Amino acid sequence: MIEMLGVLAIVGVLSAGGISGYSMAMQSYKTTQLIEKIQLISSRVRAMVKGNDYTGMYNGLLTASGKFSDDVFDNPFGGIINCYPSSDKNSLVINLGENIPVETCGEILQQNWGNDSIFWGINVGGTLFRPRNGNYPVETSVAISTCKGAEKHVELIFK
Repeated sequence: MIEMLGVLAIVGVLSAGGISGYSMAMQSYKTTQLIEKIQLISSRVRAMVKGNDYTGMYNGLLTASGKFSDDVFDNPFGGIINCYPSSDKNSLVINLGENIPVETCGEILQQNWGNDSIFWGINVGGTLFRPRNGNYPVETSVAISTCKGAEKHVELIFK
């Protein structure tokens, strides 16, 4: 009986480690998917507008153009990735919503999304990071503290 309890304890510990490892692997996979979707959306939309303004660049119109499938706008962490023109129509906002885990938010802040001619900046819960201001890409400690303190509402803005 004691041996059986020992075996069960070992199996329990190994199971907990396996579940934790699986969870981390899934989050990494979803983060990679999200980053690839952002890159795909931004590059295709920039190619569509070719220097013109972003008037009308919303999810529905982008899907109707035939250049995007509906699932491109599915956020791997839940919800929808929303695209829309900025208020002055000179840039494209890609809104990731509020379901972004802290670690993923940090990775997004540390990605190189392009220079000031392509990428305007990232807004995380009201904190703006821009290449022009020299505060982007973001250092790891700043990225994690920003993402922990924010409502995890993340917007990327491309020219």
